[in-house]
Amino acid sequence: MSEDKYLGYRTLIAGEVHAGKTAYTLDILRGLREKHPSNWAILDLAPEKTRRVGGKVPLTVGEKEEILYFSPLISPPRMMGRNETEVRRLAQENRQRIDPLLSQIKKRALPFLLVNDITLYFQDGKAEHFLSFIEGIPTVIMNGYYGRYFGDSPFSRAERTEMESLMCACDRVIFLPPVSLG
Repeated sequence: MSEDKYLGYRTLIAGEVHAGKTAYTLDILRGLREKHPSNWAILDLAPEKTRRVGGKVPLTVGEKEEILYFSPLISPPRMMGRNETEVRRLAQENRQRIDPLLSQIKKRALPFLLVNDITLYFQDGKAEHFLSFIEGIPTVIMNGYYGRYFGDSPFSRAERTEMESLMCACDRVIFLPPVSLG
C-alpha cells in the first residue's frame, strides 16, 4: 500500500467490531513513519480489551519511545453500564477525560495524528467539536466503530450520527468488512 496517499488528508477507517480497524491503521502509521519518522502523536481512545472487544494500539517498545502517546482511562459504556443512565454517565466521564487531551494536542500544532477508536468520543461528544481540535493538523488518520454489533439503541444511533458527520468531513473513508472469527 502506498502510504503517501494519506499525507495531507483526513482519513477514517470504519467498520464493525473485529474488522481489523486498529491493525489497518497501525499499518498505515508504520508505513508513513518510514519516510516521516518524527512528530507523530497517537490519541488512543480505545478501552482495554473487554470480552474480546476494544484494545489499545499495539505499539512496539521503540514506537512508544518515539511517538507522543495520549491514552486516557476509558470505560466501555455499553459493556460496563447496567442501564441506560449508567451507560450515558460512563460515556460522559470518558468525554471529560478526552477533552483536555484534545486541547493539549491542538496546542502542539502537530503535523501527524492517529486517533484509535474515535467512536468513544462520539458516545457523548460531537463531531463538530472534535473537528475544531484537529483543524490545523495536516495528516489525521482515525478509526472507529461503524456497525450493528451493539444494536440500535438511542445511544448507538446518536454515536452513529456523529460518525456519519465525521465521515462527511474526511477526505477519505475506508470501510472494512467484518472478519469471521470462526
